[in-house]
Amino acid sequence: MRRATAAQATAHRLVHCVLDGDAAGLSTALGTVVDQGDEQLRPYVRAVVAELIQVASTAVRDTAGRTGGEITFAVDLRDDDDTRVSIDELAPPARATVRALLADLNGSPADAAFQLDLAVIGLDPLTGIDTVRRALTMTVALLQWTGDET
Repeated sequence: MRRATAAQATAHRLVHCVLDGDAAGLSTALGTVVDQGDEQLRPYVRAVVAELIQVASTAVRDTAGRTGGEITFAVDLRDDDDTRVSIDELAPPARATVRALLADLNGSPADAAFQLDLAVIGLDPLTGIDTVRRALTMTVALLQWTGDET
């Protein structure tokens, strides 16, 4: 449980660093990913990404809940040119992270857990940072979209 708590704190620190424009703090927080040993890298990244997804899901659900009714969540993925991108075109960790978010949003915690496991297969420190960075970018974008930038 101690590891999950440290990872949760890292996830929240990452979000606040981005929202506050704290580049030095962001670098330090991302450095905790690299600092994990080989045995701890996967569970640490998984826990950080899981917490980022939880933060994003809570904000989206809170916003969507104000509209009332039954809601099914989906994504519209776009590249830098605003061209639609299939989820299957994403790199495996990014694809699994997006699918974990959707599973969580749509009330499928077992599917979310499975996708999180897929997101961290074969990680090294660089792909670990990239996986966290992508989840962080998605989380901050959803927080900004919902107006929940606390």
